[in-house]
Amino acid sequence: MSQEDKCGCFSQPDHQSMEFYSPVFPHKYPNSTECVLRLDAEHGYFIRIDFRDYFSLEPSEDCQYDSLEVRDGAHGYSDLKGRYCGSDFPPIITSKGRHLWLRFKSDETIQGEGFKAVYSFVKNPAGTPRPQVDPCLFELSGVQGLISHENITEERLNYTVTYNYPIDCTWMVRVKPNEKIYVFFETFKLYEPNECDHNYVDIFGAETDLRNQLKHYCGSVADPIVSTTNLIHLRFFALERARETQFRAWFTAFRDSNQNDISEGLPPCNTMEFYCDDATCIHKSLRCNGIKNCKNEYDEDDCNVLNSLKFDITSDHIIIILTLGCALLGGMCFAMCFNCIRKLIRDGRQIHENIRRSREQLEERSQRSQSMSATSSPQTSHRPPMNEGGPWYIADAKSNGHPHIRSESESESEGDDDEDEEELDDLEESCVEMRDCECQTRDSLLTRRDSGQTQLPMTPPPPPPPNRRPPGLPSLSSGHPPSVPTPPPPPGTHYGRSPVAPSDHYGTYGRPPVPRLNDPYEVEDQSDDPYTQRYRAEAVIEMKERGHYEPTKSPKTTPDVLATH
Repeated sequence: MSQEDKCGCFSQPDHQSMEFYSPVFPHKYPNSTECVLRLDAEHGYFIRIDFRDYFSLEPSEDCQYDSLEVRDGAHGYSDLKGRYCGSDFPPIITSKGRHLWLRFKSDETIQGEGFKAVYSFVKNPAGTPRPQVDPCLFELSGVQGLISHENITEERLNYTVTYNYPIDCTWMVRVKPNEKIYVFFETFKLYEPNECDHNYVDIFGAETDLRNQLKHYCGSVADPIVSTTNLIHLRFFALERARETQFRAWFTAFRDSNQNDISEGLPPCNTMEFYCDDATCIHKSLRCNGIKNCKNEYDEDDCNVLNSLKFDITSDHIIIILTLGCALLGGMCFAMCFNCIRKLIRDGRQIHENIRRSREQLEERSQRSQSMSATSSPQTSHRPPMNEGGPWYIADAKSNGHPHIRSESESESEGDDDEDEEELDDLEESCVEMRDCECQTRDSLLTRRDSGQTQLPMTPPPPPPPNRRPPGLPSLSSGHPPSVPTPPPPPGTHYGRSPVAPSDHYGTYGRPPVPRLNDPYEVEDQSDDPYTQRYRAEAVIEMKERGHYEPTKSPKTTPDVLATH
């Protein structure tokens, strides 16, 4: 006889007569039998059970051999109403809700007469204190799945808060018949740890009774667990004050590998599976998915770098890190922009200040040059004495060494010429690099300079004819000669001559000159005509007053100034 046939009288009650009996009633119940009965009433009704006629089960201490177990609820983990055995009738049993769960169990020895029970539905005399709510039950299957507090609907949580009704949810996980289930907790945070009456998590096997209970979690740590069958039940219970409990558990379907059956020579896992190196095989799609599907976590080893960098951007710590990073980057950008703008403003002010100073220096230099040209003109400061309104002689490079008569207005106009000023400035600036900035004399020009030889004077050129007159003077005619200004006296030791007084050297007009000894330029008087007498012309070199020295680039060549007679 099958188990279903044995339990027919108990597990399938007579709904018309509303009675149920022990297995194979009215005969003695069989040995090694286990049957379960669940009675459900409509919303707003209770269930009441009354045992009649007879009740006879094998007596034992704590009813550990043959017994009838009654629980106030729809599952084997519901509150225990009582466990009964022997020949004493149990009391009338009334449920607190609309469900009752009953189980009959017998061992291998000693049989009894059994029992007969009548059940009824009693309307709640207090009315309906709370509306009906659907059972909190979830069914899952597949090679992998998530069991989490997030699966509980918001409506169910609000119902708990409104009516102070506990949260009692069950997840039923079923995989293929030849597979088992591996469960590990990713998150486990009970609101009131170690308060097992207020909040806890239970895992059961194929049945939801305490005998099939695999694990009971009510602390702060939840260890992984492996089932022995292809069906498990996970129950979460929490009172209204502990409804904020959080947990996340992943289940994985696996099967035992073929290594135990060496005789067949089969590989550990087939082509659609991954070998976990612990005599188990999981589906190939679970490889490197970021979830620990193998007990030893070998499925996440040697994975792609991209998979190892996966992260949940919606998590709290990732949001905090991104926020701080963005704030830091924004602060750095602002600081860089602020410093750049401040530097540009400072540089602009410095440039304007430099331009202003340059303009002031140029204006000051221009004013100084104008004042110097007005007060220290070369024509007025270095002009030799002459008769009022009379001409004076200057020898320069343009006249090719010959005396040239300039008027005072002409010299002033030429002194203001920019080209002459530039030539004079170049001449002054080139004095730093020139070997000799003095005016070159005839002796210096006629003297051969040689580092290895003694300097010997060269023969001077012949003097001009006696009857030659300076250019610009009127021709000789009868009558009294015109008044000729007396030239200034030459400097001492000029051209190697001994110093003499001006009156002795030049004399005056109409008085014969005093003869000088060894004068190479002396011309004998050939006649008594004073106009035929030789006159000496002196050259005056005009140069502006040297201003403040400013180093400039020296020209490549600077000609010497030649003073001639």
